[in-house]
Amino acid sequence: MCLRSRYFSGYCKARTSFGNGQRTTNNAHENGFTLLELIVVMSLLGIMLIFTVPRFHETLLLDDTKTGSRWIIGKIQALKEAAIRNQKQYSLHINLDTEQFWETDASMSAEDLENAALNASSLPSGLKIADIEYPIRGKINSGQTDITFYKNGTSDKVLIHIQDGDQYESYLIEPFLSEVTRYEMYASFEN
Repeated sequence: MCLRSRYFSGYCKARTSFGNGQRTTNNAHENGFTLLELIVVMSLLGIMLIFTVPRFHETLLLDDTKTGSRWIIGKIQALKEAAIRNQKQYSLHINLDTEQFWETDASMSAEDLENAALNASSLPSGLKIADIEYPIRGKINSGQTDITFYKNGTSDKVLIHIQDGDQYESYLIEPFLSEVTRYEMYASFEN
């Protein structure tokens, strides 16, 4: 039975003729796809792959800089939102010597503060915290510093400088904005 026969009456039926005593069959329209149809479909698939493979490659194979960048931006935005939502003061503690981050809030006990410091997160390997720059206190490149997020939605103004080999990225935290501005260079409050 021909699948196309419902739509094209007689389209797939074989024609048989008896001329000069020989039986011939004309099966010009058999089931299946033509070569032209297959070429068109393969061309369309190829065009789609040209555009999707680079995007797929960038998404799955993120380098450490992009992973660290997403973590820093996400953590800062989450702390700003949590400070407003929970009406608590939050702090992001950064130890520049061990290159670790941890967060605390104003209602934590001394034991909880100690546990938070013990469970600190690190940046992916290869990334280094170059320094933290405040507009008034200046640059801090060793020891521990804190970035505070207040319950009214504001925060400290600060630049976080991350080093990956000889390349730098800077993250600007503005006091009144929820977004973090990322610069692909060593930015400073001085320039």
